[in-house]
Amino acid sequence: MATYNKGVYCYNGQQITHYPVKYDGKDITVFSIYKDNNGDIWLGTHENGAYKFNGMTFEKFKP
Repeated sequence: MATYNKGVYCYNGQQITHYPVKYDGKDITVFSIYKDNNGDIWLGTHENGAYKFNGMTFEKFKP
């Protein structure tokens, strides 16, 4: 579940895990969440580009 400015939450059927999404130590605005054909999870943000989940945190995508 993506929130507007409080990161992403994952529910595995038993517990909820919170993944903050920050840039320069500040929470950023998340507008969309997407799972691609490879199973990778991506976030679209308002002013901070795309982020990709690395298995532990969301990292800013650098093409």
